[in-house]
Amino acid sequence: MLGGEGMTDTLRIDFLSRLAATPFIATLRGVQHAEVVEIAEALVETGISLIEITVDSSEPYFTMEKLALRMSDQVMVCAGNVLTEEQATDAANAGGRVIFSPVFNRDVIEASKKKKALSVPGIFTATEAVAAVEAGADALRIFPADNFSTQALREFRTVLPEDMIYIPTGGITAHKVKSYMAAGAAGFGLGTSIYSPGVTPEEVQERAKVFTQILVRPDA
Repeated sequence: MLGGEGMTDTLRIDFLSRLAATPFIATLRGVQHAEVVEIAEALVETGISLIEITVDSSEPYFTMEKLALRMSDQVMVCAGNVLTEEQATDAANAGGRVIFSPVFNRDVIEASKKKKALSVPGIFTATEAVAAVEAGADALRIFPADNFSTQALREFRTVLPEDMIYIPTGGITAHKVKSYMAAGAAGFGLGTSIYSPGVTPEEVQERAKVFTQILVRPDA
């Protein structure tokens, strides 16, 4: 378990460095604990090291704990779709270092901070964004991003803290990545575009490469 404000700062630096290296969070909704390590290994080979297990998956906390125990030196375990204080606490206890929520909930943010985990609530409006920042959010998940323009992101950045981290999620396609990054996005949540129940680790890896390769192709 993490402890102390200094450790939280270190965690945030680690999170930022992983986003800087490869700005994608792999959301594994519905992943089984028996397959999670193989899938995570396939993702790490593409450069993706932020692995999100949603709490509506089967045995999510056991899956997080297994991934944290087996691959803590390679990945940062994240919890997704967290809607309650109890889920945030359970996820952090299971090794979740970043607590992602689809909506803004002050109680979830506070519970995450108490457990020394990072809190990334989902927001869509300026009112939600300001409230989340004031509540202590470490980053903002823009959701659903397919209805959120790059110009809106630029405008958010003029009124929110300069160092705030923005993570568009939902409907992210490879051709949108660079335009969002130019507007100020630091990372992206990738869900069914790279993982859905039943796909093999090899398929997950090939899907992930569509996104990671876009960063190095000059014609993208």
